[in-house]
Amino acid sequence: MTTAAPKLPTIDHANLAEGLLGDIGPDEFLEGLDFTDLDLAEVDARGTTFLDSAFTRVNFGDAEAHADFTGVRLSGVRLVDSRADTLTMPRANLLNTEIAECRIGAGVCFDSVWEKVIVENCRISYLNLRSAKLTDVEFRGCTIDELDLGMGTAKCIAFPDTTITDLQLDGSSLGGVDLRGLAPRRLSGIHSLRGTTIDDQQLMVFADLFARELGITVE
Repeated sequence: MTTAAPKLPTIDHANLAEGLLGDIGPDEFLEGLDFTDLDLAEVDARGTTFLDSAFTRVNFGDAEAHADFTGVRLSGVRLVDSRADTLTMPRANLLNTEIAECRIGAGVCFDSVWEKVIVENCRISYLNLRSAKLTDVEFRGCTIDELDLGMGTAKCIAFPDTTITDLQLDGSSLGGVDLRGLAPRRLSGIHSLRGTTIDDQQLMVFADLFARELGITVE
């Protein structure tokens, strides 16, 4: 049985207008805007909808003064070449969205819904997708120190050319998740691996992780 590849987003940004810092506020509806070279530190975008828009070379602030994107809705959005020491985006809804060439310290994205999302060539220290619902999501060419998918639902997910050091799957429900190519140093929640695909080489690599998780001593 062949594992189906995720359905990737298709985005057309032919005619975007300039987006200004003052356009962004809580519970706004913003469409067709290009936000470029902006500092969004301390910007309040809670509950805002961004439709067919782009964020390019944007700074989302640091841990002390970060943009608040709690509960945002992104559809047809590109986030490119941007930086966030802390990306605060819990309970968000991402549809048909691309995140590329970004540097993220802590991605706080728990309780979110992601559908047709690609994360490409990003460097992420910690990505919290706990209790999230992911469908048709691909992490391509990324380096992620810690990825937490615990208590969430994931369907049609792939990780081509991606490196993950610590993968947390505790209590998650997985279906059609392609883990081939991954070699995490730490893996928790092995009982949640039902519904994933790994290759022969990974089976050997994971054997030690399986034994450690199950408390098995191999002598």
